Amino acid sequence: MESAGPVPPEDDSQRRAPRSVLVNQAAELLGVSRRTVYNRIREGRLRTIRTRCGSQRVLLESVESLLRERVQEEKERATGRGADV
Repeated sequence: MESAGPVPPEDDSQRRAPRSVLVNQAAELLGVSRRTVYNRIREGRLRTIRTRCGSQRVLLESVESLLRERVQEEKERATGRGADV
């Protein structure tokens, strides 16, 4: 019986745990207070996971998304509505 050839490697992105940071680290990356991070979590703008011991960690993907959103808003303000002087 012939072998079907090499088996392609599995996609590790599905096996790997999502990258996350502590709330303090998320606040530092965003340049805001911890309270603001908790507010963004409550608003649904930042996503979190719970560790086995129960602590809350912020998904890095959602931090990056919020930063991109902020940059886009600043661009719109500079080129559009906010440019009236």
